[in-house]
Amino acid sequence: MEKFDSGLAIDQAMLEFIPPAEVIRPHGRNVDMQRKTNGVLVAAFLCSLCVSTAYANVSLTPQRWDTYALQGSHNAYYPSGFPARSWTFVVPGARNINRKIVRSPITIRDLVGFPIGVSVVGGVVYAPNDNGYLYALNAKDGHLRWAANAYGQIMTTPLVETVKSQKLAYIGVGNSVFAYSQAKRFGIPGAHVVRGTDVSAIEAIDTNDGMLRWVYPTKGEDMPTPVFVNGKIIFGNGDGHVYALGAENGTLLWKTSIDSFVSMSSATPADGGQIVVLGGTHPSAIYGISSVSGKILWKVYPRGIYSSSGGDGTWAAQGNVVVGQIEIHRAAQAKGMSSSEEIALNARSGHVLWSKVLGSGKVPPRNKDAVPTVVDGTIFTGSPVTHDEYAMALESGRILWKVHLSAGMKAAPLVLKDRVIQPTGNGDLYALDKQTGAVENIYRNRCGGFGPQNGVVIGSTYFIGSNAGCVEAIPTSEILDRHRG
Repeated sequence: MEKFDSGLAIDQAMLEFIPPAEVIRPHGRNVDMQRKTNGVLVAAFLCSLCVSTAYANVSLTPQRWDTYALQGSHNAYYPSGFPARSWTFVVPGARNINRKIVRSPITIRDLVGFPIGVSVVGGVVYAPNDNGYLYALNAKDGHLRWAANAYGQIMTTPLVETVKSQKLAYIGVGNSVFAYSQAKRFGIPGAHVVRGTDVSAIEAIDTNDGMLRWVYPTKGEDMPTPVFVNGKIIFGNGDGHVYALGAENGTLLWKTSIDSFVSMSSATPADGGQIVVLGGTHPSAIYGISSVSGKILWKVYPRGIYSSSGGDGTWAAQGNVVVGQIEIHRAAQAKGMSSSEEIALNARSGHVLWSKVLGSGKVPPRNKDAVPTVVDGTIFTGSPVTHDEYAMALESGRILWKVHLSAGMKAAPLVLKDRVIQPTGNGDLYALDKQTGAVENIYRNRCGGFGPQNGVVIGSTYFIGSNAGCVEAIPTSEILDRHRG
């Protein structure tokens, strides 16, 4: 046993290795799939631990990952010479689920799904799974380096940082369950509600061997992705607080009560990282927090906000403007119906710059909002309510174009040159013309649909995890080119 600065004794065996999973390659549609046996994977796994040259194209991938979707604007595109790669990693058990017993796609995601976007650092793909494991995969071929058991659902994109010569992956652990004692507090004005049961914590994992270096337990779930700012890991969570921990050892630096519980609203850096923006529920509000002191700089209570929307959505930032989506319900709307509304705020003051209702439709399950991406003064976002994709002017909120897609969407889209790539709930990956919204191609994914999972492009490869338990590396040409669809 070893005692860390966080004050909690840690057994180094807490993070376990599991047998290698299945890797299918290549990924192309017109080529027979080849399955790698477990024996081959074990050999590759052992080799990857011993031979540094096994990690291909390390210098062609990012060397750190500070926030959800790589940057505050959420456009997870890293231009480099990283080549087009094609492989699929299938998590253990994903192909053996008895569909006569487990009929709901939501249940399948909770068992084996990759619920959020991956990070790609130093030639390695870090993929968090709802089964409680963080997987480290070789970006070149999908081979498993290690799998670390966090003992709870992982819904955060792993942050990866080098702190005093230690290269660590930071994850949040927690589930979306309410204890009965907390659920019955809903509807009571001013009542403090805590979300999350079982293991709730921030964990720092050594990227070399998958071993736990420190852990900071919390009372509520830690589902939202933190942000790394000036040596601090900052995050909101299910117990109604925003925390800042020292990235080196997990020491608590400050803790601010906001009363609202935070579900999936990841911490977004704004104003050069001086301000962190996130949302919460009960009460439903958007908060601007000083990353230096933890002081609440401002809070906004959107009118008509519905259900858990405030704590579901992640905000995007460009300059001193932050933009996000909420769900609203009006008195005239029928039961089970709601509307998506996009809102822009001044990051320094919280002043509402504009708001725009996008349209109405059925209330979506779980996460109520789509995450926007901002590129060169234009917002790109979907709506899980209308099933439309939008381009909007950041300055005014004017809708530049919209197009109806085959299913709802919640993930931040990715802008790659003159295309917008949007994952959807039925597994379709849309490539839209950036200027007009015209559908240029639809890549029909064969390994499950997508919820909040954003895609990541490194060079010429698109990486994404699915609800059905797959992490895929797809050549961008297969998504962008019409003849490939």
